[in-house]
Amino acid sequence: MKFKLFKTVTFKLVLLVFVALLALIGTSLLFNSQIDKLKSQIDNLYFGNFVPIVKLNNIKNNYKSIISCRTMKYICDFKKEEKIILDEWDYYYNSYKNEKERNVINNVDLALKETFKVNKLHIFKNIVKKIEFLIDYETKTAFKQRKLFVEEYKKMKDYLFFNILLLLILTFAMLAYIIYQVVKKDNQLRVLNTKYKIDSITDSMTKLYNRKYFDTIFDNMPFISNANNWECAFIMFDIDFFKQYNDTYGHDLGDETLKKVANVLKEYFNNKYEFVFRLGGEEFGVVLFDIDIDILESCLKEINKKIVDLKIEHKTSEVLDFVTISIGAIMYRPNTYISANKLYKRADDCLYKSKHNGRNQYHIFKGE
Repeated sequence: MKFKLFKTVTFKLVLLVFVALLALIGTSLLFNSQIDKLKSQIDNLYFGNFVPIVKLNNIKNNYKSIISCRTMKYICDFKKEEKIILDEWDYYYNSYKNEKERNVINNVDLALKETFKVNKLHIFKNIVKKIEFLIDYETKTAFKQRKLFVEEYKKMKDYLFFNILLLLILTFAMLAYIIYQVVKKDNQLRVLNTKYKIDSITDSMTKLYNRKYFDTIFDNMPFISNANNWECAFIMFDIDFFKQYNDTYGHDLGDETLKKVANVLKEYFNNKYEFVFRLGGEEFGVVLFDIDIDILESCLKEINKKIVDLKIEHKTSEVLDFVTISIGAIMYRPNTYISANKLYKRADDCLYKSKHNGRNQYHIFKGE
């Protein structure tokens, strides 16, 4: 049982580690994917808007250089200017554009390429206006894209926050559940261990302490008495003519009688330093710490009466028509150093006297 519970607890702990790792990996992947998406957005914003505007400004400046040359009538390298303009335009024209942007650019593309075929000043000035229009158009588009990006960024931020929050809640919920299960299993194990300990010292039928536990307590009784300067007592009980009872009423009723007698003893001797045992068969024992002779004698009288008062029929008894018990007891005074074996023998001798003298009575060995 312990091994199975240990395996279960171990499995729960492994599962906890696995879930924590899974949560961390999931969070990491989520962050990576969203950061990559954010990077892509930034790249589109930068290369899709900033670079094209730079290219258009270069084209505009080169056209202005041509216009200045034509106006001021000084020597210019028109072929060089044309090459620069066409190269810059090709870069701009071939960059990513949506369908609406492409329609706008196509019109300018035709006009720009015509400028060098016609090669007239007013055409150059006109194309500059178109380029300025494109710059303004790209600026407005960049503003719109930035606005969309900021909105998308906020959504992404909220998405990340709530997903991470959800992951944390799920992780902590799983952690709490596993801790609860571990604590629960630990409590169950503790209960089972306690139950095992109780079972190991308890008589299964009467639920009194068993002979094994009696040996432990009784063997230590003199040492406990000496250490605490307590007077102690050991009492032996024997149900009178119990063999005849079993022969007459059967073992089932015999067992019931044993339980009833055991309950009387258990209920009567129920204080902190009082221990009740089933010694075997129809014999019971009680060890009492810190007690005096007068209280002990009063207890034994009451016990004899309480057993008779149960009114358990016993027609084959030679004492009464009801179940009775005989009692033998000894008092141990501190620092008399009598062995446990000798104490047991004296209590047994007292029990024998009770039986020999007519039963349903007690005898006490009061010490030397």
